[in-house]
Amino acid sequence: MRTKTAIISIPDLTSEALPKLDEVLRGVAGVESVDFSLERKVAVLEFDPTQSNVDGLLRAVLKAGYRVS
Repeated sequence: MRTKTAIISIPDLTSEALPKLDEVLRGVAGVESVDFSLERKVAVLEFDPTQSNVDGLLRAVLKAGYRVS
């Protein structure tokens, strides 16, 4: 299986947001790993493109109440 990497910019990313965002993003089908950079304000995800896509990942962040840019 080949995975893809998505880097999602989340301007209001804080340490308090990490548990909720981690749970939401790992709940998306096909997501294999989630890493965050508070310094760069991004989430870096590895996902299976046969099960999900970038739009689905962005929707999950928005649904959790956070902005993406």
